[in-house]
Amino acid sequence: MNRADDFGKTRQIMEREELKSIVENVLLAADQPVNAGELSKIFLDGTDKGQLQSILDELRDEYNSRNLQITEVADGYQLCTRHEYNDFIRKFLKLDRSTRLSQPSLDTLSIIAYKQPLTRQEVDEIRGVDSSGVLKTLLEKKVISPAGRKKVPGRPIMYRTTQKFLEYFGLKDLSDLPTLEDLREELEGEDPPLQTQIEFSVSEASTSEAESDIEDGAL
Repeated sequence: MNRADDFGKTRQIMEREELKSIVENVLLAADQPVNAGELSKIFLDGTDKGQLQSILDELRDEYNSRNLQITEVADGYQLCTRHEYNDFIRKFLKLDRSTRLSQPSLDTLSIIAYKQPLTRQEVDEIRGVDSSGVLKTLLEKKVISPAGRKKVPGRPIMYRTTQKFLEYFGLKDLSDLPTLEDLREELEGEDPPLQTQIEFSVSEASTSEAESDIEDGAL
């Protein structure tokens, strides 16, 4: 290999390391999972998505031996804290316990996750109680959203889980859902990862429409 080849190889290594540093910093700054397609949009030189995907996978493996971690959730990658340090971080940040989902909310969310899409009436029949208030809470926290209207008399709204649901439970996609028994044990045990605590803000028109239908008894 001549000197020109050595220079070219060194330059390629340097360019990859620079890309790696950029991706790592973007993951740190992002408030939601990031994928290779989204990363490619920030480069004007048409950086290949395949190369960015390779860098994401490489970073994820490297962080296995670090105090932080890169997890693959909700069709993207997220730089986040490790679950074993949640208690210390929670104490430092003095997080409000009200950010957690209640048991009725978890029960309802589990039903929707495994049976989606389904209507409020169908949820009520499975739970045996009225679910209006719980559905409103889940809509506000954006872990469920309207999924169209069922083609039956009254045209009730159906509900499905969202990307926020995947982020909250650290799932890559719905195929990663555990069995019902595994999920029940998890929900009755430890808290979800701290970095995915649900936000209370609500501004989407679709959520408001669904809440209005719930309050009016349209379901």
